[in-house]
Amino acid sequence: MTLFFSSCLEDGGRNYEENTVVYLASDGFIGRIYGRTLSGRLITSNEMQLMQPGTFKLLRYSWVEEYGYTPIGLDMQADNVVLVGDPISISSVNLRVNQQAPQVETPVPFVDVASPVYADDAVYLGDHWLFQYAYEIKKGQNAHVNFYYMPEEGDATDNKLNIYIDLTITGEPESGASTTTATDIIAVNMSDLRAMYEGTSSSSTKSLTITFKYHLKGRDQIVDSRECIMKVRGN
Repeated sequence: MTLFFSSCLEDGGRNYEENTVVYLASDGFIGRIYGRTLSGRLITSNEMQLMQPGTFKLLRYSWVEEYGYTPIGLDMQADNVVLVGDPISISSVNLRVNQQAPQVETPVPFVDVASPVYADDAVYLGDHWLFQYAYEIKKGQNAHVNFYYMPEEGDATDNKLNIYIDLTITGEPESGASTTTATDIIAVNMSDLRAMYEGTSSSSTKSLTITFKYHLKGRDQIVDSRECIMKVRGN
């Protein structure tokens, strides 16, 4: 899986083909289901009308100018795309606010965690941040990822927050199963964190500096991600 892939079709013009994670939304006027893509495009198709708004899908699709557009809302339009292959559902979880990450003697490490993909506003991706990660697992087991934020002294004034990513492996592996590396994508709903800090600044906006912490294979100490910025409304 990859979060984003795009290529121009040989016909030229605006024609394109993409394989990317798409956030599904609904036109509030006629109820048309459409997708907000990581490339900033709006897309729609007949098959997408059976999908659930507020969810994420990994979709492969193409568009050429002759497919045309469909009006979305009062002043937008979505490309009428053709889907290729079967959609893949992307799991989503809520950020667990005011909860400590589980304390275990031997944490399960990730093989890799990519920097999150997210929008500058709360609307475009439904206030979700997308994470792609790799981990080791055996056949018969399942992986679960959760995100925890426990406020620390100084968070409200320094605007620097730590979020812990926890990986749990459950289930009994099949006899003789070998360890393999798997890759997955998860969408994390950050709206509770935004609500916690909105209105806590005298300025019109406030920037929260967020560091994600997790255990990584081959590292003894917990790893810090690069700093990410969430902008919230002030007073």
